Amino acid sequence: MRPHLLVMLAVIGEATLVVIAVVWARLRDISILSGSVVLGVTVGLFAASVLGLANWYLLCRAPDVAGIVAIRRLYQRSLKPVFGRISRRDVMIISVAAGVGEELLFRGVLQPEWGLVPASLIFGVLHMGGSGTLVFGFWVSIMGGALGSLATWTDGLLAPIIAHTAYDAAALTYIRWDFRRVES
Repeated sequence: MRPHLLVMLAVIGEATLVVIAVVWARLRDISILSGSVVLGVTVGLFAASVLGLANWYLLCRAPDVAGIVAIRRLYQRSLKPVFGRISRRDVMIISVAAGVGEELLFRGVLQPEWGLVPASLIFGVLHMGGSGTLVFGFWVSIMGGALGSLATWTDGLLAPIIAHTAYDAAALTYIRWDFRRVES
């Protein structure tokens, strides 16, 4: 897929999640709070670092057991070819769009309505895309649980939005670097 189409699809998809979240919040009278700016930014960046290191460990250092191999295969066959050619600007646009759109929906309205575990499981399931992605969906559910815990702990969405955005930016930057390293 061409990078500009990928960015356009990401922005449209995430904007749709924002609209769904805002409408849902209004209909159900759910307050979407940002929380403390200092705490949100600090905790969000720390959480992104921890999640990013965990992801790097899974991709590069964890033992070759079935689930880890499945995630590495998904990375090599799907994520790297799709995201390897995007620009730095595309990384930022996609990361911000996903951080805002997904956090508003999953942590902003689903979690207050249905709880941390169901919102996290739905988050993971919606990141699956066919055979071989079950373990990836489980991993994303764990990350969703971490992001949901941030929302609860900081009384707002700023920390999970910052964490999600920074994590995605780091992950996409790594994919770009790895793609270019192999292509050279």
